[in-house]
Amino acid sequence: MEAAVLAEQALLGALLLRPRHLASTVDWLETGHFYLPHHAALYVAMRQLADEGHPALTSECSSDQGLDWLKRATAIATEEAPGLTPWHAHALVNICPQPDHATTYGRMVLAGYTRRTIAEHAQRLASTARSTKDLARQAEAVAAQADALAGLLNELACHWRAHPGATPRRVSPPPLHELSPDDQRHADEQAFLSAATTRPGALKDIRPYLTPEDFAHPLHRELYRCLTALHHRSDPIDPVTLVWEAQHRGVLVGITPETVLTICAHSGNDPTYWATRLLDHAVLSTAATTAEHVKRAAADPTIAPHRLIAVSRRALGDLTAVRLRRHQAHHGSPSPPEHRARPPARHPARQLPPGTSHGNPSGPGPSTPGIPVSRSVLAPWRR
Repeated sequence: MEAAVLAEQALLGALLLRPRHLASTVDWLETGHFYLPHHAALYVAMRQLADEGHPALTSECSSDQGLDWLKRATAIATEEAPGLTPWHAHALVNICPQPDHATTYGRMVLAGYTRRTIAEHAQRLASTARSTKDLARQAEAVAAQADALAGLLNELACHWRAHPGATPRRVSPPPLHELSPDDQRHADEQAFLSAATTRPGALKDIRPYLTPEDFAHPLHRELYRCLTALHHRSDPIDPVTLVWEAQHRGVLVGITPETVLTICAHSGNDPTYWATRLLDHAVLSTAATTAEHVKRAAADPTIAPHRLIAVSRRALGDLTAVRLRRHQAHHGSPSPPEHRARPPARHPARQLPPGTSHGNPSGPGPSTPGIPVSRSVLAPWRR
């Protein structure tokens, strides 16, 4: 049995035994936070009875009122979950070890929901990055999924307060995928290198947004470094000078000059077009790596919810950086994604239980602190 399911059972058993404890969870624990549908149905039924003002909610609840609470809650929940029986409700009561710990059980349910939903959004991001649609449309779809994940993290951050000075634990990223020689990305990288060698003047506009890390093949990555070095020094660029620069940088280790000449042969292609395609590939590969990174963190039960949110945000930061450069390539100037333009929404009306223990939800917490701006940057004329 999963710990999250056990927490749901303990919470429902506590609320069936001590209905008054429902008041400590109803403001911040939602129906959708439950994993099992019949557990959610039972929680909805108890909230409905609470809205009707059932007498069992008072501290002087009698045994008859408590029994009526259990029977009516089970009967209402059975309408939505026919598999739920009175025997099941009594089993929940027996599972609960301490009804007065209902608030703690509720925090555990919320933690399980946080972990599940982050993993589900990461899986959608990974699936989108691996789809076989048109490359540009696929990159846009990945951007939409990344924004959805970022929006979820902003929403969840309102429930969890990061501890002062807490640093997200390092989670090793998944290994990079080695390209096969017939991979489309491999061919696109060669097409760009040949076009850029033939028309090196385009590198002036390409260099600000295309980086060596956008290349998947190690040789192509180093050849692009050679091209940018030659362009930076205003040296002549052609296949021969590129081979010479590659030799000077130690790239030709196990690589023959003929291989470089073949890759950088004369081409009539547009370097800018192929540079944008490489950025599309980079968005997809970075999204796949980000998704696996988040999924691995969500699957680690030792990472507390507030740390999981921080780890996921850091992983999304790498994808956001590539997306900004892709936007610059297509539109001429970087524009941050919409979810980065505003802090997460605050909900002052929510009242979560106080607590400073490991991973306690504590109401709407502050968003990630911003980066301080130096006055010398704001007012350079004062120097």
